[in-house]
Amino acid sequence: MNRRRSSLAAALLVLVIAIVVVAAAIAAAWAAWPLDGTTLWIDGEHFSLADLSGGHAAAAFAIALVATVAALALAACAVVVGLAVAALGIAVGVLATAASLALVAAPFVLVGWLVWRALRKPRPPPAAAA
Repeated sequence: MNRRRSSLAAALLVLVIAIVVVAAAIAAAWAAWPLDGTTLWIDGEHFSLADLSGGHAAAAFAIALVATVAALALAACAVVVGLAVAALGIAVGVLATAASLALVAAPFVLVGWLVWRALRKPRPPPAAAA
């Protein structure tokens, strides 16, 4: 239980650090971009980033932050899925190798079993039930 909490705390710390770094990068880019020449068209309406008021700018900043963190999470999930598929491929390869070795060793095992059966002492037949 304690290990689960510490790993959850570490994941939360990494998430918070990522959010802070992404927020700083977005804020630096927002300050450096020329906002007067940037126009967005959404559903036939257009607006300039320079015309955004405080609430709209905060909402745009939050949306950009959430989209960036979601993209980072999606990339992490893609890496995990890729590693899982690679591990599955390695497991299939090991299983195929073991199966081929078993197929090659099968005649030797059969001959060894037959020699063992021929050389062991015969068992006495069981007594007939009355």
